Amino acid sequence: MSACQPPDFAISVPDAYKSYFEVAAKRCPGVLTPEGLAAQASTESGFDPGAVSPAGAQGLMQIIPDVWSVYGTDADGDGRADPFTAADSVATSARFNCYLSRELESMRSDQTELRLAAYNAGLGAVQRYQGIPPYKETENYVQRVASRTQAFADDFVSPSA
Repeated sequence: MSACQPPDFAISVPDAYKSYFEVAAKRCPGVLTPEGLAAQASTESGFDPGAVSPAGAQGLMQIIPDVWSVYGTDADGDGRADPFTAADSVATSARFNCYLSRELESMRSDQTELRLAAYNAGLGAVQRYQGIPPYKETENYVQRVASRTQAFADDFVSPSA
């Protein structure tokens, strides 16, 4: 990449969303991190809370309606779990990621990679292949989220007291 060419993703996490990622990561300690959730949002929607995929995935975290109907969370307290509200989308994604982690914990492989593959390709595909499914989209997704997680780590460094 040349110095004049922009990266294919935002180089920092939008300030408006940082607290959502921080709070949501605490829903599943030891599994989720704020930078990991931010990396998923960047990869899924480019931080666009109004995004809708051709497959029907919605919002910042690109959650499909079937998953939303089970895990949808009203994180902003407005009385409605809305996939197009950033706080709700991030909280719902955290709940779903935590569920995926629990379902995959008996598999002997990198748990973060398995969870990300399941988020992208579906839990059944990961279980069927006993690992990351041999789908190019899923392999690329896992790699992109891992790379962006590292890139976003500095966005969540606490200032020293």
